Amino acid sequence: MAYKVIAKPVGGSEASWKVSWKIVDRKESFQSADIVFEQNSAGIDFALCDAGLRVFLEAPDRSRSELQPADLGHPKAFQFLLDTLQATASTGHSRAIKLVTPSAKGNIIRADILPQRMQDLEYIEQTTTFAQPLQLFDGHEWTASTAFVTLFKTSAGAIRLHDTYTIIDPALQVLESELHNRLPTPLVVPGLRRRTIVFLEGSEVLPNRGGCAARFYGAAESMGIDLVVLAVEGHWLQGSEYAHWRKAFIPIEFGFDADFPSRIVAAVRQYGEPVDGILTIFDSYQIALSIAAGELGLPTEPTSAYEVATDKYKMSAFEGRKSFVATTAEMMKIAQTEDLPWPIIVKPCRGFASELVVKVDNIEQLAAAVDRMDSESERHGSKFVMEHYCDGPEVDINFVMYDGQILFHEIGDEDPKSAEDGSDSFHERDCCSPTELPKIEQEVLYDSITKTLTKLGFRNGLYHCEARVADSTVEWRRTESGAQELVPRSAHSSRSPSSFLIEINPRPPGCNSSDIIETTWGVDYWSVLLAIRLRDSERVHAFSQPYRKGAQYFADMLFISAVFDKSKKGIWESGEVTAELAQRRPDIARHISKHLTFMEKGDRIPHPSTGVNTFVAYLNVFSRTSRAHVLDIAAAVRRELKIEYS
Repeated sequence: MAYKVIAKPVGGSEASWKVSWKIVDRKESFQSADIVFEQNSAGIDFALCDAGLRVFLEAPDRSRSELQPADLGHPKAFQFLLDTLQATASTGHSRAIKLVTPSAKGNIIRADILPQRMQDLEYIEQTTTFAQPLQLFDGHEWTASTAFVTLFKTSAGAIRLHDTYTIIDPALQVLESELHNRLPTPLVVPGLRRRTIVFLEGSEVLPNRGGCAARFYGAAESMGIDLVVLAVEGHWLQGSEYAHWRKAFIPIEFGFDADFPSRIVAAVRQYGEPVDGILTIFDSYQIALSIAAGELGLPTEPTSAYEVATDKYKMSAFEGRKSFVATTAEMMKIAQTEDLPWPIIVKPCRGFASELVVKVDNIEQLAAAVDRMDSESERHGSKFVMEHYCDGPEVDINFVMYDGQILFHEIGDEDPKSAEDGSDSFHERDCCSPTELPKIEQEVLYDSITKTLTKLGFRNGLYHCEARVADSTVEWRRTESGAQELVPRSAHSSRSPSSFLIEINPRPPGCNSSDIIETTWGVDYWSVLLAIRLRDSERVHAFSQPYRKGAQYFADMLFISAVFDKSKKGIWESGEVTAELAQRRPDIARHISKHLTFMEKGDRIPHPSTGVNTFVAYLNVFSRTSRAHVLDIAAAVRRELKIEYS
């Protein structure tokens, strides 16, 4: 069909666009419509931003009907139309959009599922959702006679091609194929309704300074889930700025005492309305939350499983390794009286963020490390585990488990820690996906860790695991560009590769780690986590579906840690270093998916030798060319970042 869209500013001349569309055949979960805009004329006083702008749709018989924002459904739909008209006028050639609607009847599984699944496609200029949370779609089929207004009003969202694609039909066909690759099945589920989850919020990090808040609360909002937040008095979620993220806020005293579960139960009962689940993403509170959930009759995993998974000594013992638990005061006595499996790793039993993790080769190095661990142990408790250090390649391996079945898993290769080169830090540096480990070693990790999860008693959850491959056939080696790559091991072991499980974190990985999985594979761990806690089976299965063609690119997650001389105070003198790099080096910027600088000018950073987390920024970079290429990009990013301390 060929119509005209006409825009007329008050007191100005008209501008018109020829608009034509065709309906694409229905797919398993969606249907789409391709719409092409071609500018006919524009008055010299035309301005789309004019508050008095009126928009009309003119039929082939020249009859006109005025378009109001409400006619197109979601308020963003009308603005998307105006933006497309303006984009067409600015480029002087035809522009194309694709509207997408679910092909079945039901409530949408997540309002922003379209932009969430279409990230980092180079030929897409903009993706906008038109759906409201839990919106009911009727599943009616679009046909050649479906009106222009109806197409917009019944769409879940729209995609506009980048202006560099002037040959439109082939680009729209590629986009259609990519929709089939990326969108999960189903997009709608009949009978979805608003649900309520109580969330035990343990982080005081503001959203603009890092953390997972925007991703977690955004996923809940898009899924139609109300959150009742339990947090300390004065938490930033208690105020008005972020009140839209929660339905209610209940102050609670945190702690590790025996009464903490009872305080959680009392807070939930204080809320006074029905709730469907209770959740935390903080390892140290999982035991108390599990106890409270059991008392409240809400879904949870066995408390005994959390007791092992959240204690690194118990986890090591559960795996059958020779290990010791000690306070700093007891470490030297153990080293002097026990046959320790040198070299050893010493780390807090309930530690986090790789803080106070130390590798020591002998008793002298242990003695030198004890004072440092003792000075910072208040953050992580007084108990430390001492166990053998495995020098095999390290991985992050994440599992989505539901009803005892693994629905999705992926493995990322972690660069060697700087401590393995003789420095003080075991903080993460880079994690590259997909893994380059030999297939047999991937299978060894998968089989061993899934058996451990099952043996612990876990059946439903998202598990962020860290492991090494003992006696691996590959090792890390530095390239000429400064990047690390996995290559065949120079000295082969007579033993077969085996899994050395370091820890199980019963939660998603951190924000930047989860982000890179979402963009690489399409799986958003935050929506998966929420659906699992509600035992929302259909949404769990939908959200756990990766792109049908696998990873869309090679990706590397860069953790930028503070490095400065001990003579300096550790005052951050730089600005938004990741944004500055992207602006200064557009050739690098086009390979950056997401980035964030955590620090602001004047912030004080502890020296890395303290063992405290000194992350200052992160960047997720990608390449569609090769793994070697993305590692070279990562190395270039590290060279190009301009960071100053005083």
